[in-house]
Amino acid sequence: MKYDITLERIANCYYNLGLERARLRDLSGAAELLKKSLLFDKYQKDARNLLGLIFFECGETADALVQWVISMNLNPEENDADHYLDEIQRKPGILRVCSDNVKRYNQALDYAQHNNDDLAVMQLNQVIVDKPNYIKAHILLALLYMKNERWVKAGKSLFKVLRIDRNNPRALVLMDVVKRKTGRKEVEQNRLKNVFSHRRMADDDVLVPQEVKQISPWAVVMYILFGVVLALFCFEFLLMPARTKALNSKNNSELIYFAEKLDVSNMEYAALSEEHNELSSRYDAALEKLSQYENENASFIKQYQTLNRINVAYESGDLASATMLYKEIDESTITDENMREFYNQIKSYMEGSVYQMLADQGTAAWNAGNIGDAENLYKLSLLIREEPENMYLLARLYQARNDMAMANELFDRVVGEHPESPYAQRAREARGY
Repeated sequence: MKYDITLERIANCYYNLGLERARLRDLSGAAELLKKSLLFDKYQKDARNLLGLIFFECGETADALVQWVISMNLNPEENDADHYLDEIQRKPGILRVCSDNVKRYNQALDYAQHNNDDLAVMQLNQVIVDKPNYIKAHILLALLYMKNERWVKAGKSLFKVLRIDRNNPRALVLMDVVKRKTGRKEVEQNRLKNVFSHRRMADDDVLVPQEVKQISPWAVVMYILFGVVLALFCFEFLLMPARTKALNSKNNSELIYFAEKLDVSNMEYAALSEEHNELSSRYDAALEKLSQYENENASFIKQYQTLNRINVAYESGDLASATMLYKEIDESTITDENMREFYNQIKSYMEGSVYQMLADQGTAAWNAGNIGDAENLYKLSLLIREEPENMYLLARLYQARNDMAMANELFDRVVGEHPESPYAQRAREARGY
């Protein structure tokens, strides 16, 4: 128990030291002391909350949120972190801006690593405009300026860092380099040397007043006129050019700012255009697949309806209708497995027995004297399956009707296509050779 009290006291000491450093704007030193305090006592909520505030002040919003969330989990009762988190949640734009700034900073860092200094500077300026106290962005911008020997601008960026965090170690080291490059360090050293080089007066030192000279009124008037002329000269040739230069510099800065904004907008527009084109291509491809699917679906329905009608006609004994519907089907277009099985069933009885049944019905109609019906039935039989028997019978029918051209054509086909069939010899005899 005594050991725990000792750790708590050490943690409180580090917290008090960190608080004093934070009041002096030494944020880096305060953060290190507060981390030591939490190392000894992780439940020290005041140290954790102050550490989160320091992170937030330095632009590290994500790190601040982590500290406040941990603080709430460890000490949920009467914790100021609840107020900080509530403020963030009531202003969702803060998180969005912070997230965008982190992405821009990372993009600028990538540009800097690949020697794209101009793009990196543009991104960092945008980050600083949105979040002026983002220390990492200022330091990286100063490094880029130093790389390109733009020492004055680098010094301005580091000065802003030191205004936020008075003893930031990286900023101090870089500022020392900038002062040496610009000659500022020697000036400051000489100024300190002059300040501390004056001899203190001894007790017996006497100050001898200078003699006061009398000035005539005309001399006073001349001095006044000379002062007025000198003031006008300074205003015209010293102040006005500086004022004009300052205005031009401001206008140029605004022009550069808006140009950078325009470049960012153009980049975003190009990215959106590319995304739009990709989505359009994907939409067209999906639309084409949908159209293909609809066509295949319509073809599937039509095939099923035709096969079903064939089956109904066959079962009802209407072999002629079944035959005409059967010849309309293109077997190569049937791709569905179930549909092909249905088609094979119909094909088996159409080409297995129906063609013969039609030929038998044609022979019966011929014997009954119905030559026209017999001809139609023979033709239907041939539509299903061209066998030497039904071809020979149809040829004999044409021969009986004295249509020798059609009869001879069919006799020749029987002989030529089925020479081994018994009907080939009979076709030769009927043909007369």
